[in-house]
Amino acid sequence: MPDALEHPMNPAAATPARSPASGLPARARARLPARRLASGLLLALVGLPLATAALTSLRGQVDLPSVLLLYLLLVVVVAVVGGFLPAAVAAVAAFLLANWYFTPPFHRFQIAKQSDLLALVVFIAVAGVVSALVDLAARRTAEATRARAEAEALARLGGTLLHDPDPLPELVEQLRVTFGLQSVTLLRRDRQGWRVEAVAGDAAPIRPEYASDAVELDPQTTLALTGRRLAGDDRRVLKAFTDQLAVALESRRLSRAAADAALLAEANQLRTALLAAVSHDLRTPLASIKTAVTGLLQDDVTLPPEAAAELLATIDQQTDRLDALVGNLLDMSRLQTGALSLHTRPIGVDEVVPAALASLADRGRGVQVDVPETLPRIHADPGLLERAVANVVANALAWSPPDQPVQVTAARHGDQVELQVVDHGPGVPAGDHGRLFQPFQRLGDAASGGVGLGLAVARGFLDAMHGQIVPEDTPGGGLTMRIGLPIADGQTGQGADR
Repeated sequence: MPDALEHPMNPAAATPARSPASGLPARARARLPARRLASGLLLALVGLPLATAALTSLRGQVDLPSVLLLYLLLVVVVAVVGGFLPAAVAAVAAFLLANWYFTPPFHRFQIAKQSDLLALVVFIAVAGVVSALVDLAARRTAEATRARAEAEALARLGGTLLHDPDPLPELVEQLRVTFGLQSVTLLRRDRQGWRVEAVAGDAAPIRPEYASDAVELDPQTTLALTGRRLAGDDRRVLKAFTDQLAVALESRRLSRAAADAALLAEANQLRTALLAAVSHDLRTPLASIKTAVTGLLQDDVTLPPEAAAELLATIDQQTDRLDALVGNLLDMSRLQTGALSLHTRPIGVDEVVPAALASLADRGRGVQVDVPETLPRIHADPGLLERAVANVVANALAWSPPDQPVQVTAARHGDQVELQVVDHGPGVPAGDHGRLFQPFQRLGDAASGGVGLGLAVARGFLDAMHGQIVPEDTPGGGLTMRIGLPIADGQTGQGADR
């Protein structure tokens, strides 16, 4: 059966026609559109004269019951196309035409035989009943289609609210598509005025007065709509959407509050760890420097040149250590507060590694390096990458035995250049690999001369440059750090994979 009613909503994205208050199915109030009525009337206006002309030419071969059955068929078709009103008009017109052309005496609105009168009366009654039934069936079909479409939309609405961490944008888009609107904007008022919480569509209004329709969710929140105005059942269905939008908006507020609380807790944890580090790790090099300087400044004791040189070397070494500690603390602070600025450009790994080792002073001299100059250039911030590599190498040196040098190698792997820092120290249990990159972690509590920030800073820098660092066990004992960085544009054809 053809579409009996024009659906005011998009069937693929409608919501159930249920009263939000009672939960009972809402009674459909669908009406035939004007184009359907016009089509039915046009069919009756054209079909009846044509049928009458054809039957008149065959009047000697067909009797009145056959004529009435053919007219009844035409009336049913008109009812299917245009509903009850055009069918009723067609039935009355067919009654009059049958009386005028096919009931003796012909061409007069009189009926000579009682049997013909009974046939015409039965015809008009049957035509009216059939037309009403066909129209009712069409309306029920449209109501069922609407209910099914609305149920499907409600299922999507609930799924979005349950599974999407921030369902507001998707809910607003579903609302726009469901009602065929041009745009939908969820606005919230604050001290500065109206703020857009979510938007869908083109030319979205940024204030309620700019919209063609506005629905208030609460005194501070308004849903601004542009497009056709909603009424009747659409308003009731819209209420279900606004209820879900209010829930999603509250969920977003709570998520932001939870995120702020997590950041505050993390900042407090960092502050506590920082105070602990300052109380111990930063005071140790300062105490060594103070002792050495005091010894050099004593007037009542003459130090031999070798002792003075040793004290000066202690000052130099502890100053470098203190500089590294303060640098890592500042770097971690930048990472925690999101104040890290990147200045990336193509650079060769063979340029970064020597600079990183040079920043380690004497400690970097015992490192074995195998970094080919033919490797493709990578896309990174040279300064941040140098600090990251230096921190990883410094960690490896702190754990490696004196007779087992740290090895630094590099090779191309796919669309990345991979740098490996290998040590042969005691290693780290596989279950503790994730803890290596947490701030203020010093697994084993070795006297590494740091506050446990080096690897955390290195990972933060590498993540910011879209790189990665992965710990692995070194064959024979120890730890291997694999640092991967993306190859710069235009360098993909250089170097060979290993």
